[in-house]
Amino acid sequence: MASVEPRKNKDGKITSYRVEWTDKGKRTRMSFKTQGEADKWKALLEAVGEDTKQAERALLRQSSQSPTFEEVARGHIERLINVRDYTIKRYKGYIKNHFEPISHLPVDQVTEDDMIRWIKYMLKKGCSPKTIANVHGFIHAAMNSAVRRRLRPDNPCNGRLLPKDDATEDKAMFLTMEQINKIIDHTPRWHKPMWLLLIGSGLRLGEATALTPSDFQLDAEIPSVRITKSFQEVEDGWSIGAPKTKKARRTVALAPSTVAAIRERVESTSAGQRVFSISPDTTVFPQHRQWLDAWYGAIKLAKADELDPLKIERRPRIHDIRHSHASMMIAGGMNLFELADRLGHESITTTTKTYGHLVPDAHFRAAAMVETALAGKPKEIEGEAIIDEAIEA
Repeated sequence: MASVEPRKNKDGKITSYRVEWTDKGKRTRMSFKTQGEADKWKALLEAVGEDTKQAERALLRQSSQSPTFEEVARGHIERLINVRDYTIKRYKGYIKNHFEPISHLPVDQVTEDDMIRWIKYMLKKGCSPKTIANVHGFIHAAMNSAVRRRLRPDNPCNGRLLPKDDATEDKAMFLTMEQINKIIDHTPRWHKPMWLLLIGSGLRLGEATALTPSDFQLDAEIPSVRITKSFQEVEDGWSIGAPKTKKARRTVALAPSTVAAIRERVESTSAGQRVFSISPDTTVFPQHRQWLDAWYGAIKLAKADELDPLKIERRPRIHDIRHSHASMMIAGGMNLFELADRLGHESITTTTKTYGHLVPDAHFRAAAMVETALAGKPKEIEGEAIIDEAIEA
């Protein structure tokens, strides 16, 4: 245990105060001019188990004039421009729910070791690698903001090794049309046009619930729906705003069967009103939660159907209708660039990561290229011819 000892000169006058403690088996001493300083250092040592480095860091933090990291993070949010309200709400949720180990630290005193402890804290909480990466990305951006404002010289997040996603199954579910129809069969008649639009277009739920009659061109040579707006969650509820990305502002072609399924609903809706409400007498929007409940209720009924049960283990989300639409487009021959435009992805990378494994031709071509390289035979890669040779081999 640390101790404080007054040090006297030959006249018996106290000239300093010496603190002694044991750090990792080594006896260590430090002198201070006043007893207050010595007592403060002793208290810091005892608070950190007599770890000298941690005590020194705590002392620096106590004397730092820098704002706390939480203050810097909130300031970073206030400086963001052209960011969706939902994103702002999510960032504030990060601060509230995931910043406990670092929020109170002066921003100039946050170290790489602190970030390692933060990652371990997140893992202990049971957060997924994806959640940790998302929050870490926000912390990294806030620290970059601190560097630009000259509150600290560097970013302690640089080079940080984040935990890998070791999930053994895809989070996305890909339903067949037969499975989709089984679920739709267990929904009220009023709801069917909504589900058939989603599976026929790949729209996001917020995009579909924001649609008005003028967004549809059902009698055009190529029937379509124009996406220019979307419901989005804000701090105090929901509001209509721009689509999720610039490329989400798009025109989506509709199949004749989809047109037939939604025509009556579109044409019976007054100009300027939302086409897809949860019930005929409901005009209050949004109804995101109600549509989720309706979808999960239909799945529950479909699974419990003794005559023709829904044979799936996990519960698909509404967003999995969008994934299922994408898989059907790929099966029909649509390439990933076309699919990215149809789904409104800002980057082809998103489309490739999510749906690339569903493109069998790409894998055949890759296998053929590898075979050619290993065989040492310089062949011209001609697509179908090489694929046929790989299959025959």
